[in-house]
Amino acid sequence: MELSDWISRISKHREELNGMPVCPFATTSEFSIVDTDGSDIDPPPWDFDLIIFRLPEHYTIEELESIAKEYNLIYPEMIFLPDHKDRETFINGVQTNNGKYNLILCQWRDNLEEARRSLSKTSYYSFWDEDYLNEILNT
Repeated sequence: MELSDWISRISKHREELNGMPVCPFATTSEFSIVDTDGSDIDPPPWDFDLIIFRLPEHYTIEELESIAKEYNLIYPEMIFLPDHKDRETFINGVQTNNGKYNLILCQWRDNLEEARRSLSKTSYYSFWDEDYLNEILNT
């Protein structure tokens, strides 16, 4: 599965989510994919809504989470979310992870928080497992 297939999958409107997609803003977001070994993540000023850093497959779930956590501390104006190929994550039974690549998604914090505020006015978050929701929202 290519990343464009994953983005299409998470953009699809789902009955399980009351007609909403896993990622309601994925189809309207401009993104860039950057291949990296993980040591050189240095987000430059960019005109994209999202940078998808694709890391080598040897990283464990814990290592990928640690890298994202480190960059969240270095760049507080951004949010880095890990998506490990082997960590299956779901919202109300709908798979959210890409399942093929180790990724770190990087977005501007203020843009993401504005989108989250908008989603909180809908039923979107009611479908999330409490632990997974806290993990994502508390980054």
